[in-house]
Amino acid sequence: MKIVLAAGKLSVMDPTVVDDWQLQWAQPAETILHSTAAQPAILVGEGHGDFKMTNGNFRITEQRHSQIGLPWVRNLEQAGNTVQFDLAPTPTSPSYLQLTLHYRTAGWHLDFRPLAGQLNRFWLRLLAQPSDRFYGAGEQFSAFELSGRRFPIWTSEPGIGRNKQTAVTQAADRANGGGGDYYTTNYPQATYLTSRHQLVHLATSAYAVLDFQDQRFTELSAWEIPTALYLGHAETLAATVALNKDWFGTQPPLPDWLLSGVVLGLQGGTTAVKTAVTQAQQAGVNIAGVWTQDWVGPLTTSFGKRLHWDWHLDEKTYPQWPQQVRRWRQQGIRYLGYINPYLVTDGPLFKTAADNQYLVQTQAGEPYLIDFGEFECGTVDLLNPAAFHWFQTLIETRLIGGGMSGWMADFGEYLPTDARLYGNVDAETAHNRWPVLWAKLNRAALDATGTTGDVVPFFRSGGVGTQKYAPLLWAGDQSSDWTPDDGIPSAVTGMLTTGLTGNGLTHSDIGGYTSLYGVKRSKELWLRWAELAAFTPVMRTHEGNRPAENFQPNQDQAALRQLARLTTIHRHLLPYFRRVMAENTATGLPVMRPLMLADEANQALWHEHSSFLLGNDLLVAPILHPHTTQRTVTLPAGDWVHLWSGRQLTGGQTVSVVAPLGQPPVFYRADAADQATFKALCDKEN
Repeated sequence: MKIVLAAGKLSVMDPTVVDDWQLQWAQPAETILHSTAAQPAILVGEGHGDFKMTNGNFRITEQRHSQIGLPWVRNLEQAGNTVQFDLAPTPTSPSYLQLTLHYRTAGWHLDFRPLAGQLNRFWLRLLAQPSDRFYGAGEQFSAFELSGRRFPIWTSEPGIGRNKQTAVTQAADRANGGGGDYYTTNYPQATYLTSRHQLVHLATSAYAVLDFQDQRFTELSAWEIPTALYLGHAETLAATVALNKDWFGTQPPLPDWLLSGVVLGLQGGTTAVKTAVTQAQQAGVNIAGVWTQDWVGPLTTSFGKRLHWDWHLDEKTYPQWPQQVRRWRQQGIRYLGYINPYLVTDGPLFKTAADNQYLVQTQAGEPYLIDFGEFECGTVDLLNPAAFHWFQTLIETRLIGGGMSGWMADFGEYLPTDARLYGNVDAETAHNRWPVLWAKLNRAALDATGTTGDVVPFFRSGGVGTQKYAPLLWAGDQSSDWTPDDGIPSAVTGMLTTGLTGNGLTHSDIGGYTSLYGVKRSKELWLRWAELAAFTPVMRTHEGNRPAENFQPNQDQAALRQLARLTTIHRHLLPYFRRVMAENTATGLPVMRPLMLADEANQALWHEHSSFLLGNDLLVAPILHPHTTQRTVTLPAGDWVHLWSGRQLTGGQTVSVVAPLGQPPVFYRADAADQATFKALCDKEN
């Protein structure tokens, strides 16, 4: 049996062949799934998973009880553009799985319905070619091109170092298992695209794996029977990426105030923050906002400076704070804060939530306490409508009502799999949904207060559906160093990969966040990261987990002057950012794009993730290595102009350019619609 998919129309050929069936795109003519009695493409089974969580890091093992191939087709029915049939392991055995194939929302959907009792394992193999390249899997920090590796889909702490061969990762593993690996991420998603312009999504919230190790096929597996497989195809890679919008949603453009300068991440109380802001203003820094994550008060641990998660203003640390927030607002400076979906046990909110049964519980019916590293918290049960509304109201009154124009909406990855949830929902399959529910709650607070589009929370965790709730991401807690798996290069990789699966607006902590096991932020790293941020949608600084041990710009007047210049550049690009953000909203093409989207014919660009396109007309090649003042860049086809010198260049070649501090390699298209904006910036710099 052959099922041919073309232009939204479906046809079935040889329907009497019941032990050999395939799916085929008509244009181009290629088979994407082929199942035979000897090699079934779909298998099901039963198993039991074991999840050990320590500080958001997971060790996952499995006891597999069965794996059963399903090659035999039964009960085939076709009605117009829909075909339905059952799959069985043998000609005479009962059917185990029902499949319904139909066209919906910019692609074909293969829906699954289990027909046997306890099935909770699923495997599906899609045909591949040795030349195929694969991209996506949510936000990935080590791998841009996914071939040759397997990627578990499970939201967690990414870990420190994220490379088992490095001393930092090994030290973190010895301490608490927190070293991470190449695939650990806050935002995984069982979605990928191929160099043959296919977009594939496995619709499941359970633990899943995308396995690209075999050149003959890609294996998608899940620890439940998924609801569907989505299959999309387009004429170009850029158009394939744009299909994400129809499947998952997209973000609205960010407000102008957020792009008018830098959001300064500061802490330490009213006096310390005011002093730092004044110092930056005197240096000429354009300040879009002031971000104080410690507005709830400090909590010091061996990890560094943490926060007291009770979600009320600590007036002892921040006296006279509402008045100061109003004064800044009159100057055009917005205020941003911090929140997450956890409640520290020694705060009054924890007691209120526990008394009302708003918290995730143990199987014994007690609040399930999570160790966040020397302090414990309860988790708000986001599946409980009353708890959801209660916490939403806290955001409305204490954050938005307290004058915040945005906040870091942190965490969401720590839901334990042995918890008891509202409605007896299975915690194992709810785990990957938790970040989506967290983003949905924040969006509900914006909608209820009429501040959607002006107030901007930003998220590090996510899953399928986050795209339509989270207006902005950030690339998580990078190490404050140059390492490829967890330092500044990984921020670029993360921002590009998340854009390929529907999140077109993202940014990163200037200077990184994590300083442990000998890692300390240098002035050079901070300046190079600030350059990178100037050519991303949002500039935001972070003091890091150990501020006193790391370089801070207010320690150095030259650094503040450089920041002032970079914020002026970022503000100058506001008209271009507006246009590119509108394009992201309308089409699903991300603001930050891999170069291959602009020039598929250039094979060198298919692996390139150390440079990127900002929209279609700016190419940015940040400096990602220390003590470097020159780099080579491969330009996509077309005519380009070096931003800082005005030098004319022809695309399709690799060029070498000088890159002193403050001038990372940046190029614009000679025929860009915004060339006057770019040329004015070039003239100003010269």
